[in-house]
Amino acid sequence: MKHSIDLLYAALDGLLPEIIALRHELHTSPEIALHEHATRNYLVSWLTEQGVLDTALVYEPFLGTDLVFEKPGNDRSTVIGLRADMDALPVTERTELSYQSRISGMMHACGHDGHMAMLAGAIVLLHRAGIALPYTVRAIFQPGEEQVCAGADLVSAGVCDGLTRVYALHGWPGLEVGKVSSKPGVMLAAADTYEIICTGKAAHGATPEQGNNPLVPVSEIVGRLLDLHACFSREHGAVITPCAVMGGHNTNTIPGSATILGTTRYLDPQVGNRMEQEIASAVQEISGKYGTACDISHKRLYHLPVVNNSAEVQRVRDTAELVLGEGCYQAMDSHYMVAEDFAFYLDKVPGCMFQLGLGEAHAKLHSDTFDFADEALEAGMLMLASLALGIC
Repeated sequence: MKHSIDLLYAALDGLLPEIIALRHELHTSPEIALHEHATRNYLVSWLTEQGVLDTALVYEPFLGTDLVFEKPGNDRSTVIGLRADMDALPVTERTELSYQSRISGMMHACGHDGHMAMLAGAIVLLHRAGIALPYTVRAIFQPGEEQVCAGADLVSAGVCDGLTRVYALHGWPGLEVGKVSSKPGVMLAAADTYEIICTGKAAHGATPEQGNNPLVPVSEIVGRLLDLHACFSREHGAVITPCAVMGGHNTNTIPGSATILGTTRYLDPQVGNRMEQEIASAVQEISGKYGTACDISHKRLYHLPVVNNSAEVQRVRDTAELVLGEGCYQAMDSHYMVAEDFAFYLDKVPGCMFQLGLGEAHAKLHSDTFDFADEALEAGMLMLASLALGIC
């Protein structure tokens, strides 16, 4: 065991600068969900140059832009999955870095460039360390984690078939650089989105009696949504948030329609069902009161919370303490209400998602100044490589 760890550290010394360069290159060329063609091609080229695909089983893409391959181990019946997400966000970058996004209106604002670099680096690290793999390792570079929940589609297409256990990490602002954190059970929430369109009757602002102003029921609906939030938050720790209200364009015209956009977050899918029903009931009641027509679109793409297997959380904890050092694991105090489509992997296979610290004062996820911390790459690579080896 100690010999394997020593070999990993020895191989890491010359590899780390290459992984930093890889991440920077990926950061310059972000691609949005299910359009990660250049990203996939670059990863294939880079991994081929490293010699790791020569003896790998490379799967035909399940969704077009995913990259999935296996490195065979001595025990072919045990298959360990390691997943990294690939896609970027529709955000204009404002970091002014030398490797800032070259694609207008797109950036890696959630650290997926770091996730890809660490997974690629972990596979190369195992290759250069010359350690015979005890188990088969399946590397999964997944498109479309943001916006479209492509992880659910990838799982439905069979990416988890045959897996024994599966792991993913996520760079985390607010946690000390290089530290690892997780928790058994629910770690992250499920998430829905809703759109409510209220249609009234347009009129001139000077003659409101000739129209039916949809802003009136919309304002009451927003208030009711906040009341529902207070109730569900108190009883279930769930969230109902109206995030946008749109209607009208000038000072003297009553619009014909107005729209509310928002999200719900919950830890139990049954609570999600109730929230959807309560929102629909409130909208119908208020719409009828004002004589407007209201249409609701409630999308439940991310309808599963991230639920970690207790034994696999313990394995992650033991691995962090052994490989990174005593005190490098920090148990999470509570879950977070953000969502992640790794939930669909964990619904099929025992596994664990864990946080990797990016720094206590690091820019927040999804902000236009976010940049993955290069200082965290080493710890992430070591964790993924060690989990692949089953050191603990």
